Amino acid sequence: MFAVAASVALAGCSTQSGLRFATLMTEVPASKAMILPPPGGPAVVAVLQRAYQNGIAQEIALSTASVTTGQNAFYASMVNDLEVSSEIDDVAKVRRITPERLQGEMEERLPGIEMQTSLYYVQNKYGPFGFATGRSGSGDLCLYAWQEIEPNKPAILTPGGIISIRLRLCDADATEEQLLRSMYAFTISAYFSSLDWNPYGSPPPVPLQLGQIDAPLYPIGIGASGGAPVPPPKGRPAVISQPSARIVTKDTVLPPQAEPQAPLSGYPVVPPPP
Repeated sequence: MFAVAASVALAGCSTQSGLRFATLMTEVPASKAMILPPPGGPAVVAVLQRAYQNGIAQEIALSTASVTTGQNAFYASMVNDLEVSSEIDDVAKVRRITPERLQGEMEERLPGIEMQTSLYYVQNKYGPFGFATGRSGSGDLCLYAWQEIEPNKPAILTPGGIISIRLRLCDADATEEQLLRSMYAFTISAYFSSLDWNPYGSPPPVPLQLGQIDAPLYPIGIGASGGAPVPPPKGRPAVISQPSARIVTKDTVLPPQAEPQAPLSGYPVVPPPP
């Protein structure tokens, strides 16, 4: 009887062994995405997250409207402290942007597409960023953009942290301007509660002309003249003045000739001077 009970106990232990996974990435709800695309898309379809001792990394999968191999996505890392050291692989490290590193990223995430890096200076509300575009074999236009957000002044005692962002976006019908809209208008929706967390640096100063005398500020659409164009009175058509033509000859510039006018009725006709 004891032998039977022991065998049953051993069988129960063997079937209750815990299941383990080889990846440290976990899926979190789309509402937990650190980067939110602009209104109108592309939509967030899934978020894979990896937690580190000093930060968080996410792969934010976006809706895809192309036949190019690969998934549209934001790749974001938020690091609270770059100086943390550990003997195991649980520390997030943000490598500095170099042409070689960017080329390797594009070859991995956009294989087989010749990407051309733009030489234009561009920036969004978080600061400057860079981008490259290319056309896939199927005709889709692809964008790869990169940005690192960190304090504009180095911290002496406590680092303010850093945010690293990559965007891989391909579309069958979108233009370059439409693809760039996702990079211009995204929103960072996460932060660390630490008082030392401030990758954005000091806020910009107030414009010097704000509140000063003899420094008028006008609403959009009103020029420096101080007022908008006055509409014509009701019941009267608006008169649009046309610039008079100037007749240029070889030697002189003649004034425009006035159109002849009929004399007013009821008055004597005055002859012209001799």
